[in-house]
Amino acid sequence: MNGHFVNIRSTMKGNLCRSLALWLGILLLLPSSVLAVDIEEVIWGFNNQQAKGKCIPLSLKLSNNTPDVFDELVQLNRLQYGGNKVGAPLCRKIFLAPYSSQWVQFYPYIIDERQGEWSLNWGPRFIYSRKISRNGAGTSNSPSADNQISCIILTNSTSLSQSGSHFKRYPEELFPPMVTATDSLDEVVLDHVPRWDAARKQSFMDWLYRGGILHLLADTSGTNLNFTTSMVGLNTPQDHFRVGSGLVVRHQRKLNQLTESLAVSSVQDARSDELSTTGASKTSSPKSGQSTTQQADSYYYGDANSKILLAISEMTHPDHNWFIIYVMTVLYIFLIFPGCYLFNKKQKNYHYRNSLLFLLITVGLFSILFWSVGKRGYGETTTINSLVIATPLEGDQYDLKCWVNAFVTSGSEYEFSSTGNGIIFTTAQEAEKVRGAIYNGLDGIFFSDIPPFSSRRFMYRIKAPYKDQNINVIDYEIDENSQLTSLLIEARSALPDNISKTQVIYDRKIYDLRQSEEDGRTYWVLSNSRIALTDWNTKLTPDSVYARRYGYRNEEMDTTRLYNNLYENMVMNHLNLHRPSEINQYQGERARIKLFLYAEIPEELKIKTNVQGVQQGRILFAYDLPLPEKKNNKND
Repeated sequence: MNGHFVNIRSTMKGNLCRSLALWLGILLLLPSSVLAVDIEEVIWGFNNQQAKGKCIPLSLKLSNNTPDVFDELVQLNRLQYGGNKVGAPLCRKIFLAPYSSQWVQFYPYIIDERQGEWSLNWGPRFIYSRKISRNGAGTSNSPSADNQISCIILTNSTSLSQSGSHFKRYPEELFPPMVTATDSLDEVVLDHVPRWDAARKQSFMDWLYRGGILHLLADTSGTNLNFTTSMVGLNTPQDHFRVGSGLVVRHQRKLNQLTESLAVSSVQDARSDELSTTGASKTSSPKSGQSTTQQADSYYYGDANSKILLAISEMTHPDHNWFIIYVMTVLYIFLIFPGCYLFNKKQKNYHYRNSLLFLLITVGLFSILFWSVGKRGYGETTTINSLVIATPLEGDQYDLKCWVNAFVTSGSEYEFSSTGNGIIFTTAQEAEKVRGAIYNGLDGIFFSDIPPFSSRRFMYRIKAPYKDQNINVIDYEIDENSQLTSLLIEARSALPDNISKTQVIYDRKIYDLRQSEEDGRTYWVLSNSRIALTDWNTKLTPDSVYARRYGYRNEEMDTTRLYNNLYENMVMNHLNLHRPSEINQYQGERARIKLFLYAEIPEELKIKTNVQGVQQGRILFAYDLPLPEKKNNKND
């Protein structure tokens, strides 16, 4: 018996040795690309945090530790908790010389800050991978975490390890070459002139023009920094000045002396100086008496952009003949049983083949009938519904944020692109894998397989050319309660067609405007309608989208009304207001007003695609306009 156990043990040991030798041989025979890519360093966003609801730059330092050249297409995939891929992969071609390393950037969309599993895939059928995990540092479940200010110091690679600063350092060479990737950046500190190419210079100036805040420090000799080419506008000698909607503040102190509190107070002082030139009272209008706890905010869950995508997808709403469908369903069940049994019983010779044939014919016939009746609920029309927010940049350029739902009647692989620079696509998908591929950046494009009679929802960001409306505030009056009593705005260029709504937000109030034409120019003045911004809290109801979804079942679709109902959601999305507490605490700059024009999407701003169908949608032009200088006689 002992000898028998010895033989079994020796056999098992031999099998184990042979298995290990076999696996070792397989590893030696695998192509070098399996081990070609290593991830040395990962930087999420600008301050190593994931900004929820935004596309952030994900910087990966990749190395090739083999003697072979690595020149392949690489994918970045978002993973679910079970390791399954979600959404469409982000693709780009990467070249790594032998024993070299370089920084590579992707621009993923962050749905959930707590979901930190991604993978980098390459090789045949992208079977090889490196996981990109993010630790829990800096992640918070608190709603206030979404509103944390992202302030960084741009520095060169040799100064990254220096200490003594109160802000996080970010390598200047990793600053994105397109403004569409800078949504998660709020403020920048500069104590030197960055060594950038033209694309990064323009991207930085676009970020500033759109509303960024720049803290400028003197150089080591105590003199102001001297910028050139497209950044020459930063040489203005004032203590604070504007670049578009952006604010530049100079500090006569060293980098290690600039604290977060000093940076905040300097911005407040600059805005206070601007307010003193408008004649408005320095006392803001009283805040709403409504109070919203963090617990109440917790009911407003989910991704705001996903809700907008869901809302426009419901515009392609089926109008099925449910009576026929129900009758067909009952008849189908009857034919399966007892129909099949009765059919077989009437046969002279009981044979199972007759029953199988009867079942096959029944299933096939009703499959065709259900398919035919179901598809007619959509009118068999290919339709693309879109929503766009357009923020003006310098030089007849606009920063666009777009939501698209493409419904098709013919299944195929479709392409989506747009005219402009720095396009970033995302499916904003947290559960479903999308068959396709996304190529962001220069000449970016989105390939997607869409089955027949179904839709594909996605978002994209792009800097696109469009005519400047040349809009300015001509005159205004503000009372002692910081409320507009009169306003005159002028547009000297042609406006988009079919403007359905025009409003301004000043302080915490929303004002309707009335439009008039004179001498080829367009003017707006205040109408009688005005409400508090807090009245829009009802638009944040968590199930409002689903209420719209099921409320349309028994009524005729009116896309114009549906688009009009989404206007408030678009404005709040632009202002980054997603919870009641954020609306109640909102405080606009009282030296500036925000003007919103809601109109049909111009033809040149529609998405470019091989989907042959009707394109319709709305665009929200969002302007941040300064109030012209006006003396305050009471203060004088």
